[in-house]
Amino acid sequence: MNRADIINALIGCPYGLGGRTAGTVDCYGAAKILQRELFGRDMPDFSMPAEAGRAAIAAAIAVHPERSRWREIAAPADGALVTMARNTCGYHLGTWLEDDGGIVVHAIEDCGVVADTLQTLQAVGWRRFRFHLPA
Repeated sequence: MNRADIINALIGCPYGLGGRTAGTVDCYGAAKILQRELFGRDMPDFSMPAEAGRAAIAAAIAVHPERSRWREIAAPADGALVTMARNTCGYHLGTWLEDDGGIVVHAIEDCGVVADTLQTLQAVGWRRFRFHLPA
């Protein structure tokens, strides 16, 4: 599959907490798939019981040892991981792709996997964008 096929196959996949396959993914799972399929980077699996709750899972990802392998960069670059937050979610993860002028592919509960511009993400309340290149 080419790059567009990989991205398009993931867009629209339903959200599932702890999901790591193209059948159902959470934000970490979508990032993990894109990093592997588009950039050849393996991110370790990360799992917690669903009953831990979204806030606890988000907090655990934020301090996971894998984060020490990510180098923060000042501006988005193709394949960078994007961390962000908003009032209802203290931590969220997506992947920056240069396609279509720059998009963030991420998975959210109500929509599944979507591609948004930074402006769209800001309009719906996401803030504190940071860009990281994984090892």
